[in-house]
Amino acid sequence: MTEQQATPTSLDDLSLARAVAEAVCQIPAVLELSAGRFAREGTYGPGEFVRGVVLQRPTPDSLEVDVRVVLAEQALRGGPAVRRDGHHSNSGGFPHSGGSASTQPQQHPRAPSASSHQLSLLDLSEQIRIVIQRALVQAGQQPARTINVFFDDVR
Repeated sequence: MTEQQATPTSLDDLSLARAVAEAVCQIPAVLELSAGRFAREGTYGPGEFVRGVVLQRPTPDSLEVDVRVVLAEQALRGGPAVRRDGHHSNSGGFPHSGGSASTQPQQHPRAPSASSHQLSLLDLSEQIRIVIQRALVQAGQQPARTINVFFDDVR
């Protein structure tokens, strides 16, 4: 029995990369995924390339994910993010959905700012990691051992 037969709900890497890409692109502060600044990075498959999502399997039972994103400048400044389809998001923050306390970003005390909706890169990277872990679990995968988030550009 092969590993794929033992876990019929698991996806091939190309399908898994597509699921991760779709989940990350739903975050209002993310304009798009980036193929990288110096080399074309992504997941390759037969006739297809998923830009900005790199899956690595250091051991057969572990997964590492690298994701490269382009951020909306408005989201970082506290204004509404402009989505790839040209529409403004109602929130410059994170999508709110249910989950256990362990999957929600921790709230850190901050100095008062001009905008209460302003995002920090640390908060945003944690939200991206949470969304990726959820996408992996929904796809029938074990959570990733490591998730690296790279911010390639801000527009």
